[in-house]
Amino acid sequence: MKMKEPCLFLQRLGVIVFVVMLCLAQISCSKMGESEIPPSDVTDEVPSSGGADEVPPSEIIAPSPITGLIAVNAYDGRVNLWWDKNTAEDFDYYNIYVSESEIWDDTDIVHIYQVNNISTTNYQVTGLKNGTEYYFAITAVDKNGNEDKQVSSLTMTPVLMPRGTEVPDFHVDVYQSDMVWAGPTLLRDHHNPERPRIIEINMLGEIVWEYILPQNLQQYTNPGFDVEPLSNGNILFVLPQKGVYEINRDGKTVWSYLTGKISHDADRLPNGNTIFAFGAYDGKSDAQVTEINQKGEIIWSWHAKDYFDKPPYQNVSIEGWTHTNAVTRLSNGHTLISPRNFHVVVEVDPQGAVVRLIGEGILHAQHDPEILANGNMLLANHGKPHRAIEIDSETGNIVWQSRGFPKKAQPVRDANRLPNGNTLITGTTEIVEVTQELEVVWKLVLNKLMDEANVRARGFYKAERISKQRQMSGTP
Repeated sequence: MKMKEPCLFLQRLGVIVFVVMLCLAQISCSKMGESEIPPSDVTDEVPSSGGADEVPPSEIIAPSPITGLIAVNAYDGRVNLWWDKNTAEDFDYYNIYVSESEIWDDTDIVHIYQVNNISTTNYQVTGLKNGTEYYFAITAVDKNGNEDKQVSSLTMTPVLMPRGTEVPDFHVDVYQSDMVWAGPTLLRDHHNPERPRIIEINMLGEIVWEYILPQNLQQYTNPGFDVEPLSNGNILFVLPQKGVYEINRDGKTVWSYLTGKISHDADRLPNGNTIFAFGAYDGKSDAQVTEINQKGEIIWSWHAKDYFDKPPYQNVSIEGWTHTNAVTRLSNGHTLISPRNFHVVVEVDPQGAVVRLIGEGILHAQHDPEILANGNMLLANHGKPHRAIEIDSETGNIVWQSRGFPKKAQPVRDANRLPNGNTLITGTTEIVEVTQELEVVWKLVLNKLMDEANVRARGFYKAERISKQRQMSGTP
């Protein structure tokens, strides 16, 4: 009996050892299997769950920053703002911010107003303190509430409108303060032939500054008594068939150039030279454009006969051969010229060679063309009816036009595009500011009754809106 118990013990021990060895063998095989996985099958990528918690990037990215923000003093505690239309597809509204300190981040600033229409890109801020500097910023917000928090702002200090003298001969018939590009308007006033003058009026039509022509110069007012504001605050004006003058705000003549071969238009160039047109009963031997320096020396001139002395132009004669009524030096060094009688606008290079004719078959007795920032050309056109038109300079197609002016307000002889996109248009008995949608937001009316012949000679000729306080913001 004693010999059997040790044997049984050893048998049982052997079974336990066998089981342990078997388990170890299984563990070893498992590890060997893992190490045999090819390296090419190993990846660090985490499979996408494709679940509802994943947010598309378009839902967390804010709309692009606002560009083209500009402001003008609307007077009496008001500032008008304009900006470029945002391009966000999921646009919801614009936020408008105002602060007395510069705005860099709109996180802790409460907006003062929301504009819900993406195409409404203007707003008038009211209730401001005159004489206090304010900062303005605008953002776009999408339908998920995303908003660009880093912004740039522009500054403006509202002031009281300068007040002047009311006159019975003209009045402001329309004035929408929240839609206009506000500022003084400079023009010649010749409705009283015994008192021809240059005047500056406020938005209410009150005269805030005037210069009455000296007695010995009052006969030189037609055709083309042109007036231009200069960057130094002075005034440049043309007395047709007499000369071009620069006066300061005290009415003192600080520079002049006398010549009988001048009419309609003169501009001061960036280099200090002056360029002017001649079309008042001009002939083929005349220079239709002349550029002079401050000493009065002729630097450059252009003769229409070098190109236009051929059919169908050579035998034209209506108040002169070409009746050139405008000239502008372009940024590329070329010169834009308006020979009215030829019903085209001409671009010439510095050597005087004609580069192109603009508006053939569209223009009729055009006046005062200007090249816009978009490359198009804006001018007053004497089609039926008279109106302002904007044409594509390359194709000649009309891309915008004002409503026609009534016969009593014709001819229309000036059109200027304002910084906010509005257009200031001058007819003989009314000057209007219209929006791109053709809404009249300002209108000055001449009350003086005159017959057709007198109204052409003594009505409004050109007008310039002066706004010194505009500032433009860049992209943040």
